[in-house]
Amino acid sequence: MRVVHALPWMLILFGSDSGSLGGESADVKTRQQQEPCPDEIPSRGKYVNLSYGFSIIIPPGLEGLWNSASCSKQGEECTCMSDHGRVIPLSAKPYLPDRHVEAYADYGADLENGTVSEAVTSNLQSIQERSQPGTMSVRHKRAIRLAGLDAQRVIVRYSDKRLHAWMIEDFIEAIGNGVRYMLYLRTPEATYTQDRSIFDRVIATFKLAQNHANN
Repeated sequence: MRVVHALPWMLILFGSDSGSLGGESADVKTRQQQEPCPDEIPSRGKYVNLSYGFSIIIPPGLEGLWNSASCSKQGEECTCMSDHGRVIPLSAKPYLPDRHVEAYADYGADLENGTVSEAVTSNLQSIQERSQPGTMSVRHKRAIRLAGLDAQRVIVRYSDKRLHAWMIEDFIEAIGNGVRYMLYLRTPEATYTQDRSIFDRVIATFKLAQNHANN
């Protein structure tokens, strides 16, 4: 079995004694040595995040990829950051990096006051930095509820200065019990209508674990 450690301030994900088990065959040893790290294993169907207490259902035909820093491999051991969520590519392989749905959670350490409005403002500032001057416009912004949490959904259109293309970013920010939850769609404007239907399906499946739900 591959041993997986988290960094010191994170939970240990998996572990095993490094010694061999009595009677273990050579085939079993080889199979164990080839086990991938968590960041190499795509998620399909229901994805449950134990680190931040949420789940989503990845639509059929799509897969969710690791959405944290890559694990560090040393022999049969993996050292990984906390599992923050999944990126769901929406293009055919090889996946386009700018067309995807993202589910992400962290403890919001970058937010001074830990409010939804502050999280939205932070996102808008990041989009502004990626935009051609004068092209960013907020097309939609309203308060919603996400799994019982106060949230905001925002839709932004802009011309990306790196891609030289018109893009749409449609995102939801929510905060509960100190955790910042973000659901995000980034896609070219030409594919937004198609991709929004997938995004809405993911949003509809978002749930909090009982111990993370607001009382």
